Amino acid sequence: MEGLREMKKGFALIELIIVIIIIGLSAALVSPSLSRFSKTAELRGTTQKIAAILRHSRSEAVNKWRIYQVVVHSDLKEIKVQWMEPDEEGEEGEEKRKKPSPQVFALPDWISMKEVELKAPQYSSEFPAIEFYPNGGSNGGSFLLGSEAHKGYRIKVHFLTGMVEIEKI
Repeated sequence: MEGLREMKKGFALIELIIVIIIIGLSAALVSPSLSRFSKTAELRGTTQKIAAILRHSRSEAVNKWRIYQVVVHSDLKEIKVQWMEPDEEGEEGEEKRKKPSPQVFALPDWISMKEVELKAPQYSSEFPAIEFYPNGGSNGGSFLLGSEAHKGYRIKVHFLTGMVEIEKI
C-alpha cells in the first residue's frame, strides 16, 4: 500500500503531447465550419437590416405622406434611401424633386445582389428603385442577396400593400 501512496501525481510528457495534438486536430476541423457559420449569420443579419430599411421607408411614407425611394445599386453594393417632396414652384400633386442628401447603407464586400427585378418607379432613377407611396403601396419587386458560397435570401416587396418578405433560398 505504501507504494501506491508514493506514486507521483501528474501526467507524463507523452500524455500531455497526445492531448495537445488531439486539441489541435479538433480546432483544425472545427474552424472552417465556424467561419461558414459566421458568414451565414452575417448574411442573414444583412438581409434583415435591408428588410428593416424597406419597412421603415414604407412606414415613413405613410406617416409623413411622402414618397420614399429606396435605390438598389448592385455594382457599388449599397442601398440609398431618399424621399420626394413637392417642387417649390409646382402644386402638391405635380412635379416632384429628390431630397438632396440620401441616406446610404453599404453592404459587406463579399455579399452580392443578384436577380434584381424591380418594377419601373413612378419617379425617375438611374438605378433600380423601390418606391413606397403615402397609401402604403409600392411599385414592388424583389432581389436576391447571397455570395458564391451561400445560396442566400430573396427580399420581396409586394406592389399593392408594400409589405416586405424575406425568403430563404
